[in-house]
Amino acid sequence: MRTTRFQTVALASTFASAMTCGLLTSGAWAQNLLTDPGFENQISAPNPNPTGTPGWANFSGAGFLSTPAAHSGSWVLYTPDDGGNYAVPGTYEDFAASPGEVFTLSGWVYTPNALVTNSNDFAILQMSFFSGSPPSNYATGTNLATDGVNIGDPIGGGAIPLPQGVWTYASVTGTAPAGTNSMGAYILNIDADSNADFYFDDMSLTVPEPASLGVLAIGSLAFLRRRRRA
Repeated sequence: MRTTRFQTVALASTFASAMTCGLLTSGAWAQNLLTDPGFENQISAPNPNPTGTPGWANFSGAGFLSTPAAHSGSWVLYTPDDGGNYAVPGTYEDFAASPGEVFTLSGWVYTPNALVTNSNDFAILQMSFFSGSPPSNYATGTNLATDGVNIGDPIGGGAIPLPQGVWTYASVTGTAPAGTNSMGAYILNIDADSNADFYFDDMSLTVPEPASLGVLAIGSLAFLRRRRRA
């Protein structure tokens, strides 16, 4: 059987896509860096966290909550409205990071309340990159860059809609800039009023593993060679 150059490239592209999907599904593509990403073990850390204790450093009233409404399991991270007035409850975990690393923070967000349009009640999944070395980057070094995604109803719009009682997926990707030594993965609640009650569940922070990228490249090359011999 002879294969044209066009067919070979198309087949290689299909193979690469299949490999990528397989790696992502199996977990070989990227490892979740977060401790207790589903909050089932209620692993907390101090705030600030100068010793790098694994777990979630909750602040301003954020905490773990057992609820039948959980996206999976029984527990969520709950950020209460606290009566509004921008108390901004939230949590974070810190990690070592290097310039050029690409991080993706993702997870599920839920509100039991109906948010009012332009109420400025919204959740944020945020990554901040710091010059300070881990584990104490929360209070040291320069904030070099911040990437985030809004979920809810900020003034001016531009966010992922968050319907009442519906788990909603959100994701943000950012690249560590020059000078980065550490990064923080944050869950935040911009609570302008008493409607801003948010649950978070099944969070993920990943960075592609170089070994997996190499396997994908080698597999694609081997596939091309086999097709050319056919």
